[in-house]
Amino acid sequence: MAALSVRQREVLSLVGAGLTNAGIARELGLSDSTVKTHLEAIRDRLGEGNRVRTALIAYEAGLIDG
Repeated sequence: MAALSVRQREVLSLVGAGLTNAGIARELGLSDSTVKTHLEAIRDRLGEGNRVRTALIAYEAGLIDG
């Protein structure tokens, strides 16, 4: 499984916490489109298109904390 950048881990961790893209953007001081770009890259690296499954796969692989 491909490694994620620090920012991608932050984004994914917030997805796992249940935040929306807008909430993640506010929390990290990013634009909504930047969050979407990070999520697309994360899904590509993890090979999963579903938001919830992406977070679950990353958690199970130890890529993010629960």
